[in-house]
Amino acid sequence: MVVQASSTGDDRLIIALDFGTTFSGITYCFTNERDSSPTSIEYWPGSDGAGVPKIPTVIRYDSPVSFTWGAQVNRQDGGIVGVKLLLDPSQPRPKYLPEINVEEELGKLPKSPVQVAADFIGAVYNHAMKEIGKKVSQDYVKLCRKVYVLSVPAVWSDAAKNSTLTAARAAGLSPVQLIKEPEAAALWTAKKLDVALHSNDAFVVCDAGGGTVDLISYQVEEIDPRLKLKELVPGTGGMVGSLGLNQRFECAVRKLVGERQWKNLQPSKAYQSAARQFDKEVKKYFQGKLEDDEDKGLESNTWTMTGEDVMAIFNPIIYDILKLIDEQVESVKLKLGGQNPKYIFLVGGFGSSQYLMSQVEAKYPGIQVLQPPDAWAAIAKGAAISGMETEATVTSSSSTRHYGVEAWGIYEEDRDKGRPSRKGIDDVTRVEVMTWYIKIGEDLARGKTIRFPFFRSFAEGYTDSDLQYNIDTFRTNCTVVADLSKVPKEKFTRKTTEGKFTTIYAMI
Repeated sequence: MVVQASSTGDDRLIIALDFGTTFSGITYCFTNERDSSPTSIEYWPGSDGAGVPKIPTVIRYDSPVSFTWGAQVNRQDGGIVGVKLLLDPSQPRPKYLPEINVEEELGKLPKSPVQVAADFIGAVYNHAMKEIGKKVSQDYVKLCRKVYVLSVPAVWSDAAKNSTLTAARAAGLSPVQLIKEPEAAALWTAKKLDVALHSNDAFVVCDAGGGTVDLISYQVEEIDPRLKLKELVPGTGGMVGSLGLNQRFECAVRKLVGERQWKNLQPSKAYQSAARQFDKEVKKYFQGKLEDDEDKGLESNTWTMTGEDVMAIFNPIIYDILKLIDEQVESVKLKLGGQNPKYIFLVGGFGSSQYLMSQVEAKYPGIQVLQPPDAWAAIAKGAAISGMETEATVTSSSSTRHYGVEAWGIYEEDRDKGRPSRKGIDDVTRVEVMTWYIKIGEDLARGKTIRFPFFRSFAEGYTDSDLQYNIDTFRTNCTVVADLSKVPKEKFTRKTTEGKFTTIYAMI
């Protein structure tokens, strides 16, 4: 049934995309409806009926312009899996995961990772818009101002975030707002879980997905009239998601049968069926105990896995996740004078693992560990409500790194003695110094602007090459390009010493 809605002129359609390593989904909501609850797209091409909020993040190219995607792709058909991780190849991989050659993986792609991601995002988005049009008048959908929200891992580099934005824009999503995955999960979990949150309560969100596990801790600032949260400590995480379990399962089978038999076994229907069973059932429902069969081991082309076999696959990854959680818990205690966080929320696909839940509970008996009932869709739904003024909001973030600019500062004898220096055209001795805008762990209020003034002086008749200034002692987070050619000359300050020179002021 198509719903006819009336437009007030300010109506917005918020479309939130959870572009995951292994699974992706879209949730949407309208801001004019009495019930503005987010709705997940639950029908996808190739999926087994409705009620599925996510589809596999996989794409297979028949040609550079023709491809199939999502549940339509059989994993045996050679589809591209995990392209999201190639958007941030700088992320360190745990030693227990199979090594990959990034250049080799990139060479297998028919396009750049950004272009592949754009194709997949575009296909998911276009299908979602068709599904929305089946439930709400398409004329009304066209009238609504579109707001796009895209979730990204909390620990991703700025370059990776920029690549994700570029892919989304190429797919037709613009303008796009980014939200950290655990932040989106926190907003939805705080809304849906039947727990009593009070002012100053602290909790840790562990978003355990397919490729990455991200964690951020929050503290409640206000309850009424609107729930307000602030980040307590910088987000942390790593590439220790459930995709590692699949890779370790494959390695275990490969080691068991040997390289010669593995070549025949891997493409077989029997192995693919076993891999699917491990992915769909063992990963989610394994609790740390299995009844060992007396005839365990490899016999009659069957491997009967013991509890020890499964734990050998799980435990290295579980250990790393517990280590990440412990870092957050200890940081919260340090910030709160020794007080524990009240809750640990486990969200994401891997966050619904019963074994992970049991291990976290065992390690933190004094902290309540909770899994929201719709943990798998929590990120997309939280991202959707993040764009609504009436829902919970995060008022400040905690910086995950230092940000600064290197420039020539005035020489100070006590600080700079012995350092390389030079005299500028203004006859002032200067040295290279860093101006730090933001320090790691610093609270950053949303909407707050941080400004620092800079200036450079140039002799009359300067060339474009004089304006260039390159450094290689710090990692570049972003490059700011300013076109000053359209600024009227009278806006610049011209000074005179023994000769004429121009001083250009900039506020960054």
